[in-house]
Amino acid sequence: MEIGQTVYLRPLEMGNAYRIDKSIKEATVEKVGRKYVTIGRYGQFDIESRMQKTIYSSDYELFESKEELDLKMEVEDLGNRIKNSIPKYGKWNLEIDKLRQIATILNC
Repeated sequence: MEIGQTVYLRPLEMGNAYRIDKSIKEATVEKVGRKYVTIGRYGQFDIESRMQKTIYSSDYELFESKEELDLKMEVEDLGNRIKNSIPKYGKWNLEIDKLRQIATILNC
């Protein structure tokens, strides 16, 4: 990441910001350190975990590009559709291609 780069912030369902506004935020990187990156009024984010640095629970998750955000949302959507198609489904840690194939096979 570099200063001036546009990033995307997605509110986490467990965070307070999600209850107020569920929309994706577009912000600009103001400062990049060794461990944290500062994003405008949203504060600091851990570079490795991409989670907001707070004393309590994080409100936002950081994404470097729109494509990365869209991919994460598609993975979650496909996982939920598969979960709803299979009774007593457990969470699988699969790649996006495999999830797409399963969703196609199940027609969901």
